[in-house]
Amino acid sequence: MDNDRVIKRYESQLIQNLMESRKTNRLLFLVILAVTFIYMVLLNFKTPLIADDFVYTFIFGTSMPVMNFGDIINSQIAYYTTWGGRVVAETLTQLFMFLGKDVFNIANSLCYLVFCLAVYFLAVGRRIRFELLLLTTVLIWFFIPMFGQTVMWLTGSCNYLWCGTIILLAILPFRLYEEKQTKLLNSIWFALAMSPIFFISGITNENTAGAMILIMVMFSVVYFKRNLGIPAFAFTAIFFSVSGFLCMIFAPGNSLRVENESAVAEVTMMVGSNPIITRLSYFAYNLYALMPLVILAAIAFVLLKNEKDRKALVKFGIFAVAATAAMVVMLAPPKFPPRAMFGLAAFLIIAVVYAFGQLNLTEERIRKFVIIPGSVVMLFYIMSWGYVGIDAITVNKQYIARVQIIQEQKNEAQIQVSEIVPLSSHNGMYGLKDVQLDPNHWVNRALADYFGVPNIILKP
Repeated sequence: MDNDRVIKRYESQLIQNLMESRKTNRLLFLVILAVTFIYMVLLNFKTPLIADDFVYTFIFGTSMPVMNFGDIINSQIAYYTTWGGRVVAETLTQLFMFLGKDVFNIANSLCYLVFCLAVYFLAVGRRIRFELLLLTTVLIWFFIPMFGQTVMWLTGSCNYLWCGTIILLAILPFRLYEEKQTKLLNSIWFALAMSPIFFISGITNENTAGAMILIMVMFSVVYFKRNLGIPAFAFTAIFFSVSGFLCMIFAPGNSLRVENESAVAEVTMMVGSNPIITRLSYFAYNLYALMPLVILAAIAFVLLKNEKDRKALVKFGIFAVAATAAMVVMLAPPKFPPRAMFGLAAFLIIAVVYAFGQLNLTEERIRKFVIIPGSVVMLFYIMSWGYVGIDAITVNKQYIARVQIIQEQKNEAQIQVSEIVPLSSHNGMYGLKDVQLDPNHWVNRALADYFGVPNIILKP
């Protein structure tokens, strides 16, 4: 019995020494980033072009291919005036389709790293703690809704991962200033230099950008309450982000888009076409899907509250309140796809990592919260990586076979291709429209136009 206690104490002390060593922390921090990047590169290269991706090879609303950067500008003008205000995401999508998938694969992997780091620094501040970075990457992997659609799919990634990263980078100065009021952050030049990012962050995603502005305002109130002095960048951030947000919300094409939005067939079949019932059904379904992360956030809140640090609770509350607001406003639009929870899930993850980062790691807590559960979670994490990787490779082989059939039969009046069925929600094709039996379905037409063939249909 005494030997067991000695061993447990030795393990706890070893882990504590490991976490407190600056050199080891930095080395393991870089290792986690490197391994994550390499794996994301693999997944990106194994993720094919999907659904809407093919549409963005053409100037918006036409069958004319994008040939230069000027075409992208003209396409976005047409998009803004006739369909919607998310020109940042749409521009990124068309730009990457123009530059090529290989360029996107590397850029998207780097963007994923920046996103993870933005979540980490918003939660932890300036400190380097490898275990909290590992926790961040694990939470993002398991709790970002529809990971394949929001991170791996080219169109979805530009809408959620890239725009989400821009939003987090726009918020980061607020978190860092709250921690330490440096001369750089107080500089008027910093406020002016960040203005383009603040403006662009407002034209990203309706509910997440709105929550971002709320976070900016809440941090500014905290500065005022604590007599920290409100920095110049807080004023430019709120002004330019609100300006961008209004440009997105009041885009001339938004009314047309709303008129064309309809309830997803599955929900309509269950609850009917009543708009109020449909909205509530979407909200309940997505809240249920988000519940594991909500429960984890509640546990983190209880642990943090026991630390009796009011300032820490305020910072936790800022991101928790923003996540709640981003969720509630989604009752307004006619549709609430799960991927729309990307930003609010990121805010909750920030709150959770922040809470765990504030805990005083005693010997008992290291054993309870690090050694035992950490080992189980890491095993599950590694197994998940393996499963997702195999699924990505399998789907990629099926896609290559499909392309080969299209190229071999390009002179045929109608080309039949087999169905591709991904197994993991981390796969970019999971839950998205693929080739249908109807040759005039928009996916079929986009694919046929992309490959320059008359018709493509799903093999019966």
